[in-house]
Amino acid sequence: MAQRPILVVDDDPDLCAMLRKALEHDGHVIVTAANGMEAIREYELNRPRMLFVDLMMPSLDGEEFLRVLGDPRPPVVLVTASTRREEVAERFGVEGAVEKPFDIKTIRALARKYGGDPSA
Repeated sequence: MAQRPILVVDDDPDLCAMLRKALEHDGHVIVTAANGMEAIREYELNRPRMLFVDLMMPSLDGEEFLRVLGDPRPPVVLVTASTRREEVAERFGVEGAVEKPFDIKTIRALARKYGGDPSA
């Protein structure tokens, strides 16, 4: 059975590429989306095991994406420069909120914690 991916949702292509490289190095399969609309499509196609989501994006922002996603859902970690990250994290009951800029080691640890064993 193919590994369910981690979905990275962010409108910054450089950040998506950096996260993809680091997490694929750890054995995870990564899919990306540049906004909430793309994220909905990727979510429906891939049924990811966890999500890293930015809040500030065009088309459909991270908060609206989480609202559409609803419950139950896989683990979500917000990765954002928004000053509202803690408020949104609490409202949606997400597993974590990381401030940009971040230490990639933090992201890798969260992927291990919430994304599970990539070899499973």
